[in-house]
Amino acid sequence: MALALICPLDISPSDRTGIEALRAAHDPQSGRVEAHFTLVFPFEGLDPDALERHAGAVASAAPAIAFRLTAARAVRDLLAPRSHIFLTPDEGEADIRGLHAALYAGPMAPWLRADIPYAPHVTVGAFGDHAAAEAECSRIGPVDIAGRLGALDVMSVEAGCISRLARLPLG
Repeated sequence: MALALICPLDISPSDRTGIEALRAAHDPQSGRVEAHFTLVFPFEGLDPDALERHAGAVASAAPAIAFRLTAARAVRDLLAPRSHIFLTPDEGEADIRGLHAALYAGPMAPWLRADIPYAPHVTVGAFGDHAAAEAECSRIGPVDIAGRLGALDVMSVEAGCISRLARLPLG
C-alpha cells in the first residue's frame, strides 16, 4: 500500500464549487479525493503507524497556514508525457514549502525526490497535450482564492482507491 500526506483546503463554499467543477471537467483524480495540496507524494515502504507518528509530531509543531491561490499554470509533467493545470499560491507558499520540508525530514528522508523540485499547488487538470492545458489556463484566467490549511491527512493509495487513514490537526 502506498501512503501520502495531503492538506485539504479550508475555503469558501463558492470557491470549493468552482475548484471542484474545474476538477470534475479536467482532473481524473477529482472523484477520488477532494482538492488539496500534496505534501508527501505517494510512496511505499514505511509502516502507516510510523508515518502517522512522524506526521503528527510535525503537524502539532506547525501552525495553520493561510494561503491565497492567484494563478492557473500549465506545467509539464516531469515523469510522463502529459501536462497539468496547477493553481498556485503567492501567499502561504513559503510556509507550505517549510511544512513539506519538515515532513520529509527524519524517517521520511529516503523518499524525498530531489530530482523533482517541490512547488506548492492544487491540481485541477491533466492533459495529454500541453497546448490544451495552456488554452484552459487562458480560459480560467486569474484566480483569487483565499483559504487556510488546518490539517494533514494521512492517505492510503491502493489499486486506484484513495482513502483517509487519519486527520492530524496543525498547531
